[in-house]
Amino acid sequence: MEISIPTLLRIKPNALYKIGKYLRKQNFSNIAIFYGDGIKPILGETINISLDSSEIKIVVEDVVNDNKVEDIFKNGFPLPNSVNVIVAVGGGKVIDYCKYLGFILQLPVVSVATAISNDAMASPGASLTVNGVRRSLKARIPYGVIIDTNVIKNSTVKFTYSGIGDLISKYSAIYDWKLSYKSNGEFVNDFAVLISNSSVENVVNYKNKNVSDIEFLRLVSGCLVMSGVAMEISRSSRPASGSEHLISHAYDRLSKKPSLHGIQVGVATYAISWLQKNDKHEVIKNMLDETGFSKFVSENPLSRDEFIEAIKLAPVIKDNYYTVLNEKDSIKNLIEFVEKDEKMNSFLK
Repeated sequence: MEISIPTLLRIKPNALYKIGKYLRKQNFSNIAIFYGDGIKPILGETINISLDSSEIKIVVEDVVNDNKVEDIFKNGFPLPNSVNVIVAVGGGKVIDYCKYLGFILQLPVVSVATAISNDAMASPGASLTVNGVRRSLKARIPYGVIIDTNVIKNSTVKFTYSGIGDLISKYSAIYDWKLSYKSNGEFVNDFAVLISNSSVENVVNYKNKNVSDIEFLRLVSGCLVMSGVAMEISRSSRPASGSEHLISHAYDRLSKKPSLHGIQVGVATYAISWLQKNDKHEVIKNMLDETGFSKFVSENPLSRDEFIEAIKLAPVIKDNYYTVLNEKDSIKNLIEFVEKDEKMNSFLK
């Protein structure tokens, strides 16, 4: 089995100023560059200067406003043969768009993440809209990941909290994966488990969990990249996604005003870890408190009614995907916890 991991990885302050140099060192010269909505007016000039200085030619440039699969096929196949790399600049939407485009065209992708709201910048999957429904599709893990920590520091803080929520979910995801092994004999890749656990433990054990601290942001960024690598190694989303992600996907379908994916996942992880009797439940609670995640969500709560309905819907979101939500009385017990727990009452209104 061939495993791909990012060859180019730069997570540092001012990395954006050297994007041309990084691409040139990998022998890329003709690029198709796609920006997320609103990103080019902020970062486009810096990127163009860097590309020009390294004699990188922009063959195609576009802005991604949506991530419908039909748009990817329509826009992707006309790419000129001279393009030798696809560069995605922005958040998860444009990165997922480009990862799938790279997959269907068999071209390397470099993701330039401008926010760390989830592990999409380095995962082998893509969350896309198919016939109006959000689906998780196989894609190409990026050849390169570039994260300018100064850009991350200056991004809206809710994106960083979303990344923290997505990262802490590895605890409950691994639990569900092992539960599926015990219940159904599903294969568990121990090395992927090790990487996924290590990624979250590194952040949990870091003393300064200040979301404006450059070193903390660098660590969170790197650990989200490692989460993506764990999925590539296992050929599955299991190391990074369990029942908490199912609840978030269900909430997306039901909510009139969904929040960021990682925010929803973080809230669900706190609740699910209680249901699992996961020995990391208090660790998760403390992590959410120490980073400021809990305070942020209490000021920007999710809908209580929609969250409870999402719990009921979650078990059927993904076929043949056993989690703690499939256990006897789990839905009833989880809803009772959500209704009575003090922290959940601060997360939901």
